[in-house]
Amino acid sequence: MKLTLFFVLFTSVTMAQTVLRLDDAIEIALSQNPNILISSNEKEIAQVNNNWWAAGRIPTVGLNSTFNNSITNLNQKLNNGTVIERNGARNSTINVNGQFSYRIYGGKRMYIIKNRLDLEEALADEVLKQDINQTVFDVINRYIDIVRLKSQLDAVRETISFFEERSKLSQVRFEIGTAGKNDYLQSQVDLNVQRTSELNILNSIELAKMELNRVMVRDPFTAFEVEDIPAPEILPSREEMMQAIDAQNPQITALRFNQKILTQLREEILATQKPSVFANASANFNRNSSTAGFNLFTMTYGPQAGLSLSVPLFAGPIVRQQVKVNDLQYKNQDLQIQNVKNDLTSLAANAYQNYENANRQIGLEEQNLAIIREHNAISMERFRKASITTVELRQAQLNLIEAQNRIINSRFILRQSEAQILYVMGRLVEQ
Repeated sequence: MKLTLFFVLFTSVTMAQTVLRLDDAIEIALSQNPNILISSNEKEIAQVNNNWWAAGRIPTVGLNSTFNNSITNLNQKLNNGTVIERNGARNSTINVNGQFSYRIYGGKRMYIIKNRLDLEEALADEVLKQDINQTVFDVINRYIDIVRLKSQLDAVRETISFFEERSKLSQVRFEIGTAGKNDYLQSQVDLNVQRTSELNILNSIELAKMELNRVMVRDPFTAFEVEDIPAPEILPSREEMMQAIDAQNPQITALRFNQKILTQLREEILATQKPSVFANASANFNRNSSTAGFNLFTMTYGPQAGLSLSVPLFAGPIVRQQVKVNDLQYKNQDLQIQNVKNDLTSLAANAYQNYENANRQIGLEEQNLAIIREHNAISMERFRKASITTVELRQAQLNLIEAQNRIINSRFILRQSEAQILYVMGRLVEQ
């Protein structure tokens, strides 16, 4: 299986824990996910079943043999007046019969069945692609969520350093009598809030790692670290995305194969109304012997060959019923295709809109974050010189927190939208 991934990782950094790269996480999930393993087995079953013999090309060959030995009491009177009476007469019979039968015409049913088996194999392949596409999307979604949380953790820790400095300065100003105790207490409350946020994020990271471990089907307590994921260089246009949903999404493709299979099943049903011609051949050996009676010994043997014709005379009502059910199943598949396509189109449209919006926001938020960082540094310096109040510094720090969260969330939405776009297109992986 050849995987073409649309997400490339940055170079691994040295960390205390093992760094789990995204492509490694995907490989682990693909090799152990139960749905993929089941689909792989179903695909192999379809491949094994897809042959001309299963379609009916193989002839029927049989061999039957019997051997009987008996002891009987005989009391026989012939029309010429002869009377035969004998007790303990032995009789033996040997019969060997070989039969061969081959359908040489059956309304092209054999070719119809073979086409259906080809479609069933193709369907199994699409179901496998669908499971792979879903699994890769699940891994990417959970991986980038961990990346988001790690970014939030770095931002909170940076904020904590600012709040710690503010708390120390507030304590000094309170102790020397240049500021009230309320400012010092407020700085302690704000610092504790950020420390609580750090603990909550650490907990969320561990839970997110457990969830990714679950998708990879391994011990939930397996420790690892993650790397950042850059955005793909080129994403498809809206038009390409919508076309791919209709032509390439494995979920849609699988439903279309189901429709084609139903069409072949309809042809099979109609073929049962047509006559069948069989070529038959057999070879027989019969031997009978008796110690009493009119025929004491008989032996016959030899081949025979011929044709037989089978014509269904009263199958119309059953065939019409089966065809009607088949037509309704085909219509249901059509409705299901439209329903799934509508859901995927809606998901794609939302993802593309979120992607474009997040892309625009990131540029603005990066500029805004640089300005707020500078403003925060200036405010801290002015606070050291007692030229601004605690309230003003606190507002500058809260602005920094909000700006950091906005840009982190925008980057997460951008990457999540990228994964969704490629998911609905069926292009996260290609076989």
